[in-house]
Amino acid sequence: MENVYGIFALILGTIGAAAYIRDTYHKRTLPHRFAWLIFLILSVVSFASQAALGAQASLFYAGWFVVNNIIIVGLSFRKNGGHGEISKINIFCLMLAIVGIVLWKTLSSPLLALISVLIADGIGAIMIVLKSYKYPQSETLIMLVLGIVASGLSALSVGKLDIVLLASPIQLLFFNIAIVVAILLGNQFNKRVKLQSELLK
Repeated sequence: MENVYGIFALILGTIGAAAYIRDTYHKRTLPHRFAWLIFLILSVVSFASQAALGAQASLFYAGWFVVNNIIIVGLSFRKNGGHGEISKINIFCLMLAIVGIVLWKTLSSPLLALISVLIADGIGAIMIVLKSYKYPQSETLIMLVLGIVASGLSALSVGKLDIVLLASPIQLLFFNIAIVVAILLGNQFNKRVKLQSELLK
């Protein structure tokens, strides 16, 4: 049963990613450039690590993430193709995430290494949460909804109470939920501002 959960999680994740790429190409979705750059670095390091360990089947999944992230980062750096300009805070967050990635690959403790990569991934996700509240129309909602279901199924596919294996899908579940909530709150805030401005006319 765990394998079925994993397969459905992969299918839903792929559908959501394809929708995100489509919307990004048409500039309906405007990714946070620095956040997705963090995700790209994480995916490349993960792919290289799995390849070095002799992984085969799992490389297709890891490789898809690399390709997906390259496409999104590339599209986001087009003119008016994304959010996240070069600023002190964005550069600081990128450097902080890179430190987390370096610690992930150098720490001898598996637990500390896991915490480091979760922090690096979390920095990128928080950047998207903040952007989604400020610009709620700049994200692909269907990808996030599918991501919530897919990450939940991914957690179920673990099949046992293992914190190390569950940490990543559970973190992804909560961050997808947080981004959806940020979009909904951002939409409500914008509606209130628009209504107040109309009343003042």
